[in-house]
Order: sequence, then C-alpha cells, then structure tokens
Amino acid sequence: MRADIERAAQAVRVAAGFDWTWTVNDLPPFCGQVGWQFSGLDEQVPAAVTNLEVNRPDVSVFVADISTTELSRAINMISFRASDVVLGQSDLEPELDEVFSALVQRMFELLGQRPTDWWIEPTRGLRWDLPGLVVRAQIGVSSVCVYLLSPAYQQWCDEIEQSAEDE
Repeated sequence: MRADIERAAQAVRVAAGFDWTWTVNDLPPFCGQVGWQFSGLDEQVPAAVTNLEVNRPDVSVFVADISTTELSRAINMISFRASDVVLGQSDLEPELDEVFSALVQRMFELLGQRPTDWWIEPTRGLRWDLPGLVVRAQIGVSSVCVYLLSPAYQQWCDEIEQSAEDE
C-alpha cells in the first residue's frame, strides 16, 4: 500500500491558510495552490485530481445544490485519499493504522494544534476545528482519507448528531 503523507499534509496546510468562501469559486485557486488538476467549474459536480502518489487521486467535491451550475454554489466538503485504496484484502488494519498515525502526526506538526475531536467507532478519526475550516483525517475500510469541511456544514452535522444522541 502506497501513501503520500507529505503531499496530503501540505494540502491540509494550504487549506488551513486559504481564504475560504466555501463556494465553487474557491476550487480553481485552491487547486492551483496545492498543484491539483481542476475541471468542470461550470458542471453540476466539479472534478479535481490530486498530485498525490496514490492509485485513486480523484477528489470528491460535495456541493450543496447540484441542480444548478452557478459559481456561487456552496461547497460542503472536499475529500481526498492519502493512501492507496486496497480492495479484497482483510488484513489491512496494521498498514492503515501506520499510514493514519504518520498522517495525523504530520498534520499536527503543520497545524500547530491538537485535534479538537476524535472517534474510534465505526472508523477511527481525528478532527481539527480551525478558523474558516474543519479538517478530518479518517481510516476507512480500504484507505485513509482527508476531509476539508465548511464550518457551517460541520455545525449542521454536529447538530444532527447531537439531536440523535438526545433522542
């Protein structure tokens, strides 16, 4: 399993310093700063590809309203993989743990602060709440992922989670 810890962490560092408006208009300048290829600004779902040395370098861009192609559409989240996606292998946990540990250590060094939240079920992850950005690193079933979230979207998710816990 390959992982590209340094490029993933550098993307997080750039995201932490980026002046987010959390609209589709942010994608070209952000992608340019991190060295990612971007296309489809006028598409319902814009596309991007990282420069990470992993087998699935695609970026998932989650827009709030895919029924339009307006450039002012809100972005809820951007996600990408810091490791290869490995399917059909049941003994990946030690490798994924190693990649995750190296990634979050590097993110801690670059962000200069401890995570603001963590969880171990159903997957293991850490979260940093930064000014204008929420960053999550998470172990999935077959890879390690990084999520860049709009603080408004994260707040909405937190409210839903809190409401579910209260019931």
